[in-house]
Amino acid sequence: MLKTKKVTIQDLKQHAAKQLDHYSIPPGRGEHGTIEIALVKNAVRTFRAHWTGFRATYPKPIMLMKASLNDGSFWTEGHISPDQPSWVLCFRKEAHGFRGTGSERPDDKFAPEFALENSRSVTKQRRDEGEMAVEEIVRYEDFDSPTEAVEEFFNYMSFYCLRSAKLDWSGFGYVTDPSIDWEDMGADVKAAPNVAAMEEGLKRSDILWLSVDTDPTGKPVPCWFVYTKDKRLLVLSGEPEQRIPYAAQVRSAHVVTRWKGRDAQMVEFDAKVKPITAADGEFFKETAQQLVTKRQSVRAGAAETIESWIRDAVILELFPRT
Repeated sequence: MLKTKKVTIQDLKQHAAKQLDHYSIPPGRGEHGTIEIALVKNAVRTFRAHWTGFRATYPKPIMLMKASLNDGSFWTEGHISPDQPSWVLCFRKEAHGFRGTGSERPDDKFAPEFALENSRSVTKQRRDEGEMAVEEIVRYEDFDSPTEAVEEFFNYMSFYCLRSAKLDWSGFGYVTDPSIDWEDMGADVKAAPNVAAMEEGLKRSDILWLSVDTDPTGKPVPCWFVYTKDKRLLVLSGEPEQRIPYAAQVRSAHVVTRWKGRDAQMVEFDAKVKPITAADGEFFKETAQQLVTKRQSVRAGAAETIESWIRDAVILELFPRT
């Protein structure tokens, strides 16, 4: 049975802090909008999507994130849980006129017109009485990985809300509720290496030490790797001397680079991981070709080596989080 390393609320706070730093979002309320972050216990969120009701219930504490435009026209919510699937929800204040009122579809050929009119009337009455929120969900998804949910919270707000309002993150700020005990999370972020330092570390290293989320022990594994000219960071799992626990399920990792020929550490960083397997067909072969040309101890020919990797190996592509 696959066991993954336990993610804590503290881990999620640090990950959120890194995302805030990545988008250069300062503390305080912004001119165009604000991200609010809090720790919530016994959270319940109900919403309506495609005429179906949903209820997300969290008996254990979660990190609640909400990014809203100041005019209330768009907002995104992140219900981030280390214990169960996390939800990211994106809303607009009201449905467009041509979308109706959230009742049956206006082009429903199986419903008589009077039924549509009655449904719209009931919906309006429920909204006027406060039983139904005046909101339309634009996008929603649940995530098994809470760190991925944090990243998608920012992606959803960027793509579905800011782009629609013709804005960007430059007019945003963030505020934290006392419940989250945020302290100075920015200090952890500033300790993260910049892109130039990471690239220098990768170019000057012969191996890297990799700790993956599928290994509950968090034990670093020494790995040979390839950092390509187009800045792809690739690690092979499958050879007898280099096997990553449950490689096909890895989603995040911590990387430490080492000076060539020395036992001295250069730089370390976190990375999002995309496993590439034989099921990816030609993409796997193309990626494997970049690895095999750099492999120093290939005993067979390149084609034969790649065929053996197709049978037994997984390629991990790492995307450094900065």
